[in-house]
Amino acid sequence: MKIYGLTGNIGSGKSTVAGMLRELGAFIVDADEVAREIVRPGEPALSEIVDCFGREILRADGTLDRGALAEIVFANERDRERLNGITHPRILERIKEKISTRSGEPIVFVEASLIDRGSGGLDDLIDGLVVVACPDELRESRVAARDAMLPEEIRRRMDSQMSEAEKASQADFLIKNSSDMESLRAQVHALFEILCAAEP
Repeated sequence: MKIYGLTGNIGSGKSTVAGMLRELGAFIVDADEVAREIVRPGEPALSEIVDCFGREILRADGTLDRGALAEIVFANERDRERLNGITHPRILERIKEKISTRSGEPIVFVEASLIDRGSGGLDDLIDGLVVVACPDELRESRVAARDAMLPEEIRRRMDSQMSEAEKASQADFLIKNSSDMESLRAQVHALFEILCAAEP
């Protein structure tokens, strides 16, 4: 089995690429989905997050208010690091568990916003990195059309992430999502064929 990371900054089209790969038969582990799993009521991570940030980040039903938590952590790098310290080790372990149940898969993609080469964590798990790249202006307009976020909120999220150029420089395979869906789909198909052909 080969494991590839699939990453891209907010608004890059990473999830769209993941969907196309899924249509081609690839097994995808969505780190965002895992992140939601590990903060459900009763999970140890949720208790630690409440201890760290207060009960204000909970909804009335006891579930995590991700929007309220995001307002805190995207406004303060230290708070973001504290949250990552709680969630990232648990996310990594849950991803490993999901991959272990699909040992017969020749290729697995781990879709995640944050995969930083040389930083350990997810980087130690993967055999190669696929980066979906898109110009900042286009990413910003896509997020504005998709999410109910103010322009300053979008910019704050974008500024909290690695620059497009730096992210692209870490790629083993680069997908450029600055044109139309046909171009994107053609790149995804070509990538999948290359990776499948490389498998014994």
